[in-house]
Amino acid sequence: MLKIETGDNNPILRRIADKITDKNFNDAVKLGREMLKYIKNPENGWVWLAAPQVWHSIRLVIVSLLKDRDDENFKTVIMINPEITEHSKITECDSEWCLSIPGEKWDVERFKTIKLTYLDEKKSKKTLILEWLSARIVQHEIDHLDGKLFTDYLDK
Repeated sequence: MLKIETGDNNPILRRIADKITDKNFNDAVKLGREMLKYIKNPENGWVWLAAPQVWHSIRLVIVSLLKDRDDENFKTVIMINPEITEHSKITECDSEWCLSIPGEKWDVERFKTIKLTYLDEKKSKKTLILEWLSARIVQHEIDHLDGKLFTDYLDK
């Protein structure tokens, strides 16, 4: 059973996550599969999750690649060591929320389009170009790997 880490000042959520290496790759895949089951459970109803949110400070995210908020045919993927390699100059502002900051929902500005690379469960390097909601979800989750929360983007 996964325990969700919460709190704006929580040290594990504020730490830059460690890169996954050959040495811990299989353990990361195992954790990724547990996280995937968690977010696919209808009782939880989530479409994204980063390893630091479940007490593991490693560069692992699970994301559902939604075209829009009504998309029911989306694919959910495990991304190991994801990295945004390019992004559009155009940004969009839209509402976000987070398991780690329960009950909060704020507008956050994000890049409209991103290009990213990551490793899949079989150590194959993948490259994706994502737009709008999928791009937003991935940017939000990579922020978790970099010790950032969506509340960091708010004007204080």
